[in-house]
Order: sequence, then structure tokens, then C-alpha cells
Amino acid sequence: MALVITLAHQKGGVGKSTLTLNLSYCFSQGLKIAICDADLQGSLVSLGLMVDGISLIPIPSDFKDLRNQPFDLILVDTPPYLSNKLNDIFSCSDLILVPTRPSILDLMAIRSTLALIKQAMSINSDLKACIVFNMVKNSSNINSEIRSLTKDFTISVLKNSISDRVSFTRSIISGGVLQTNDEKAKSEIIGLADEILSHLGL
Repeated sequence: MALVITLAHQKGGVGKSTLTLNLSYCFSQGLKIAICDADLQGSLVSLGLMVDGISLIPIPSDFKDLRNQPFDLILVDTPPYLSNKLNDIFSCSDLILVPTRPSILDLMAIRSTLALIKQAMSINSDLKACIVFNMVKNSSNINSEIRSLTKDFTISVLKNSISDRVSFTRSIISGGVLQTNDEKAKSEIIGLADEILSHLGL
């Protein structure tokens, strides 16, 4: 039975698709991985044959069927807006990962997503959820201040974060950051992947 990780944030531009792809490449080093692109824009599905070693699967009519797919782990990329499908996706997930840029506006936008996650948790008591800071500018002094604002949130913030690096931006067409010479980017995505697997008990 496949485990399902869903990446969600109602605000666009937080790097969900890029993070989904890079985590998938990282997980595929030891697991059989698939991506389900639930975004109608189909950003990841459009990559087609450019994605190597990861299966791209269609949106099922019933999201419960995801668990019956022949994979170890399925990552679901969701649209950058609230959708009535999110409730079904969340309820069938093992972990919801909420990527956010370290900005006040992005954090404020999380609240509606967190409300949906809370509803899903009332249906699926085993559901886990966490926030990950993505596209972080290391030179910014606001990061520690922004992190402190998450103390009032009902879900935890992962220790690992992803920097705003050119190698991540280009990774969509380069086979992921693991195929680049950017050792910092590799270290970040591996650290994040390991922390996520730990949350799943793997």
C-alpha cells in the first residue's frame, strides 16, 4: 500500500511543483516513487519523458485509489488555490507538507489551508502535517522573525529548509538538483527528505 504525501498551499509562487519534483528524485534513490499532479495547470505532467525514474500518474476519480497504486510513495502536487478536491486529497494522505516562502503574506495565506488540514485530521486521525520554509533568502534577517510567527500554528515547522538558489529553479529541466554540482542544494534536499521520512516513521 502506497504512502501519500500531499504538498499544498493556496498561494501560488511558493515552489510546490519544484519541491515536489526534487523530493521525488531524492526519494527515488531507495523507493518506488510516483507523482500525481492534481493541479489543472499540469506543470509536472507536462514534463512527460523529461522525468526519469519517477512515474507520473493521472488524477484518480476517487483519491482513495491512490493507496492501491504499486508504489512505495506518491507525492501529490495541488493547485495554488482552495479547491473542493483538497478535502478528499487531504483525507487520503499520510502527510501534508505546506511549503511557504518566509514572508508575512505567505504565512497569512496559510491559515485557510491549515483550516482544511484540521478538518481532514478530524476524519483521518493518523494524518500528519508540517510546514517547510522554501525559497529562503539566506541573507535576509527576517527569517528568524518569520519563524517565530509560526508558534501559534497548529502544526509544526520542519527544521530543514530550502534556499532560494538558481539550481533549484533550473532543476525542473535538469533532472533535479541531485544531478547538479550544487552541493549546498543537494544537502538541503537530502536533509529535508530525511526529515520527512522520519515524520512518516520510515
